[in-house]
Amino acid sequence: MVAHRAEKTFSGGPSAALDVSRRTARPDPRWGHRESPPIEVNEEGKRSPNYRGEACLPESFFDRVTQALRGDIELERDRRLQLADTVSKHRAEFAFAQLESERALTSPPNELRVARVDVDRSRAEITALQTLVDAHHREHKALCEMLKRKGVLNRKKQRTGWYGLSRPT
Repeated sequence: MVAHRAEKTFSGGPSAALDVSRRTARPDPRWGHRESPPIEVNEEGKRSPNYRGEACLPESFFDRVTQALRGDIELERDRRLQLADTVSKHRAEFAFAQLESERALTSPPNELRVARVDVDRSRAEITALQTLVDAHHREHKALCEMLKRKGVLNRKKQRTGWYGLSRPT
């Protein structure tokens, strides 16, 4: 099975005749198996970046990274709180705008409100005038009774109308 993989050809590269080794996965005799040795072999004291052996880093590095992460967490927390405040503020503004819209739709237009106020004022004036008319009528009736008793007025037939209006009793 391993021999089969070595014979496998790969697609995806220039199809030049000099590039045969790359397409067939066989080592090119002009080059070694690898162009350069791996990093682990290159220098004895250095390791590859992916090496997960003993921690050779100083403690101050970890402290700096920890402080940086704490700072990032604090910044994200502040940003989240600012976003929450902004959302709350916009929600309140939206609610007030929605209430104003509903009031504008449900409340009558300004002209209608003015007309209603005028009608209410007219009704109050009519009531005041009616009260005044009733008071004058009672006074007139009392004066007529007094004059009848003294014999100044002859008895006349009462009219059914009083200036074209029905007389209050």
